[in-house]
Amino acid sequence: MKLSQLLPILWPLGVDRSAYADLEQTEISAIVNDSRRAVPGCMFVALRGLQADGHSFIPNALRSGAAAIVSERPVQLDPAGRVAHFVVPAARRKLSALAAALYGDPTARLHVTGITGTNGKTTTSHRLRSILETAGLRTGMIGTIAYKIADRIVPARNTTPGSLLIQNLFAQMVAEQLTHSVVEVSSHALDLHRVCDVKFDVAVFTGLADREHLDYHGTFERYRDANARLFEMLGPDAVAVINADDPLGQYMADRASCRKLWFGINNKADVTARIDAMDLNGTRYRLMVPEGAAEIRSVFVGEFNVMNDLAAAACAHAAGVGLQEIVDGLQSAAPVPGRLERIPGPDFYPLVDYAHNEGALECVLGTLSKLAHKRLIVVAGCGGDRDRSKRPAMGAVAEKYCDLIFLTADNSRSEETARIISEIELGMAGSRPRCVVYDREIAIRAAAEAAEPGDVLLVTGKGHETYQILGQTKIPFDDREVLRSAIAERTAAQQHLVR
Repeated sequence: MKLSQLLPILWPLGVDRSAYADLEQTEISAIVNDSRRAVPGCMFVALRGLQADGHSFIPNALRSGAAAIVSERPVQLDPAGRVAHFVVPAARRKLSALAAALYGDPTARLHVTGITGTNGKTTTSHRLRSILETAGLRTGMIGTIAYKIADRIVPARNTTPGSLLIQNLFAQMVAEQLTHSVVEVSSHALDLHRVCDVKFDVAVFTGLADREHLDYHGTFERYRDANARLFEMLGPDAVAVINADDPLGQYMADRASCRKLWFGINNKADVTARIDAMDLNGTRYRLMVPEGAAEIRSVFVGEFNVMNDLAAAACAHAAGVGLQEIVDGLQSAAPVPGRLERIPGPDFYPLVDYAHNEGALECVLGTLSKLAHKRLIVVAGCGGDRDRSKRPAMGAVAEKYCDLIFLTADNSRSEETARIISEIELGMAGSRPRCVVYDREIAIRAAAEAAEPGDVLLVTGKGHETYQILGQTKIPFDDREVLRSAIAERTAAQQHLVR
């Protein structure tokens, strides 16, 4: 790509370009914001980060042969080189536009659905992809667990990748002749301008919890408004799909200048459901969309899972998918890794879930407490270096619903596990028995050993993750594998006793 093709993004119209007239035909080989990826002929965009300032790495990029520098403040460049230098007021915003230009604006050739909110993004995205694929629409997906492009799966670095990577992923989808894409859009990504040049056809609001990501956003209002940016981005031909049961649904709807489609169970909505039966083996409900109604038999448990189905159904309806294809897609959807995932057990119900905030924990434990079981046992913790205010609240929720509680490490990061657990215990009155086990594997094994026939055992916090972060070390760790191993050992021991 020629530098001249990027100048409209970097320079306002009417600015004299004569100073760089001889550089306009410079071939830009790549655009990077990490100096370690700088190559000869690239454009390096210096970003201010939470832990480092990209301006400090401009010399590294120049030594690697960068042909152009974009920064937010003037810097001294090597006078011996002829390097184009652009000083811009918002480098992250410019990087988004540069990335879209570099990859040929791929979302202009895709039908893109963006899903934002505290909980439900991953499950809704998987259900929606199942519906769209069932309808014969080739669909890519970008989210917390993985990035999926046709038959390829790319490990996810972030829920919503940076602007360069996400535009690259969209370009790959176009090259693979996909027509649709489903994207989990985090509040961080919206705040950091990662998706401001993505053309969304549908945007979904799943709902907000009041104690999530405050370590980053600072206040709930800033967190709310970060999510609202997705709806402010929508063009007049887009559709805003809004949770009618969430108190902030109207707030999000008011920020969209396009058609609204509401989903919900408890309030008036365009896409709704009547739950007829639910147990630990699944849910039966009647789905109602503007064109008709149908019975759904789902292997998934809980009203929150029905809400995720409704969000996906509303998005599919907005994309022109018919009722029967929506039903078939929902009923054939595969379980989402780590989202109330059932682990085979001989005489009790072992489950693994990603719930790592108060709202998600309340939702899943509240659901399980209403279903037939003997006792409800939970293994829980909280991540380190994250919002500490939710720790006592999560302790209170665990004690509210559970008969036996195992408190343990999550991703403790730089914090002491003992300190994190003590802060969780501040919200607990001591009304239910609890065990503190700092080692997560030992805690899961102890909980599995304690489970009796008919009990429900829920391991929360990490879900699909296959690692644990302790201090600066990231070690392999999978709750599901540990639980499977513990169950196998328990079964073997029981069989030995029978003999």
